[in-house]
Amino acid sequence: MAFDSAGVTAPEHALRELHGDSCAERSERVRRALEALHRTHRFERIEFLARGGLGFRAIQAKAAGLAFQDVTLAVRLDGTARHDREREQRWPRDFDEVLTDFAERFAFEHADERIEPDAELAAFAHRCGWEPRAAAPAATGDPLVTLGIAHYNLGAFLPQTLESLAAQTYANLEVIVIDDGSTDAASLETFAALEAKYPKWRFLRQSNAGIGATRNRCLELARGEFFIPVDADNLARPEIVSAFVRAIQRNPHLAAMSCYFLAFDTPEPTAFAYALRPTGGPHALAGIRNVYGDANAIFRTDALRAIGGYEPDRGTSCEDWEAFVKLVHAGFKLGVVPEHLFYYRHRPGGFSRSTNWYANHQRVLRQFAHSGKLAPAELLEAWSALLGFHQRAEELRAPTPRRHRVADALHALVREPLNWLRGRRA
Repeated sequence: MAFDSAGVTAPEHALRELHGDSCAERSERVRRALEALHRTHRFERIEFLARGGLGFRAIQAKAAGLAFQDVTLAVRLDGTARHDREREQRWPRDFDEVLTDFAERFAFEHADERIEPDAELAAFAHRCGWEPRAAAPAATGDPLVTLGIAHYNLGAFLPQTLESLAAQTYANLEVIVIDDGSTDAASLETFAALEAKYPKWRFLRQSNAGIGATRNRCLELARGEFFIPVDADNLARPEIVSAFVRAIQRNPHLAAMSCYFLAFDTPEPTAFAYALRPTGGPHALAGIRNVYGDANAIFRTDALRAIGGYEPDRGTSCEDWEAFVKLVHAGFKLGVVPEHLFYYRHRPGGFSRSTNWYANHQRVLRQFAHSGKLAPAELLEAWSALLGFHQRAEELRAPTPRRHRVADALHALVREPLNWLRGRRA
C-alpha cells in the first residue's frame, strides 16, 4: 500500500496543530495563501514586514526547496517584538512572544533581501545577534541514505511501515531493520516473513537493549551520508526521503532537519487527529517543549555520530528530543522541512505515552548542563524567557496592589510623550 496525500479528508494546513495557535501557525496560513495566489499571479517579489514574523514559514519553505523558488522574498525591518518590549521595559510573558522573537529573527536572517530603513532598529537587531545568513553552494547528486528501523513487538504495524519505505521515490537507499528482542510470537513471525520479502534490506536481531541503543546500532552500521531513523509504526510518504535530501543539500550549514507530521489513530491514515508543525527553535524554549521535531528526521551521519548518537537510557522516552538538544549544545544547527512528510500513529499504549513524563523530561534537561558551545545570545534569551514567565506567573497568582496599578497607569500616560521628546532631541 502506498500512502500519499490523496487520502487526506481535510486540507492538511487547516488541521489543529498540537500546541495550538501561535505566530508560527499564523505565518503558515500566510504562506499557504501566498502559494495559492502565486500559482495564479506569478509574483516576482513578496515583501514581508519583520514585526510579527509573518514571513517565517514562507521563507522556511523556500530554504527547503518547497516553494517560491522563482520569487524574491524580502523582509522590511519595520520593528520587532523584542524592541517593543524593551521600550516598554518588560520581559516576554508567554511561549508565543518568545516564538515570535525567533520567527522574526529567522525571517530576517534567511530572507533573499533585507530592507533596513531605520538605522536605530538595524543597530538594535545587530546587538541582539541578528545576522544575515551567508549563502553557501548547495550540494548535488543522490547520496546514499540509510533508513534505520528499531522494532519491538510491533508486528501488527511493521509491514505497513516497510511497505511505505519500499514505495519511496528516492532510489539510493540502505535499509536496516533491527528487532530489539521482541517477545511477542506474532511479531517475531512477521519479522521473519518481512526479512524474506525484502532480501536486499538488512534484518538483524539482538537482545533487548532499548530504543536508544537500537538506533545507535543502526547508526553504527549506516553507510549512508545521511541517516533517517523511522519508527516501526509510522508511515512515510513516498517523497519523504527525496524532500529531506533536497532540503538538507540546499542547507549545508545544517546538521539535521525534521518535518511536519499528521497524527492518526485509525487503521488507515485517512483522517487525522492533529498535526505537529515544529519550528526548529527557539532554543530558549527547548527545555520546556520539543521545538525541534520528531525522531523521523534526516541527520548528517557524521554529525550524529560526533555527539555519540542517542542516549541509551532504558524505560524513558524523548531520546529524539534529547538528541536534538545535544546537537545544538555541540554547536550544530538544525532546520525544518515545513511539509507533512509522514503519518504518526498515535497509540494510547505508545512508548512516549506509557512512560513517566517527569522522567522523560528529566533526560532532556540534563543536557542543559552541557551547553558549552551555545551562543551567548541564546543563553540570554533563555534566561529572559524564564524571568518573564516567572513574572507572569506572579501576576496571575496575586493581584497587583492598587498603588502599583496607579503608578503603572501614570507611567504609561507620560511614556509616549517622553519618548517623542527624546526622539526630537536626538
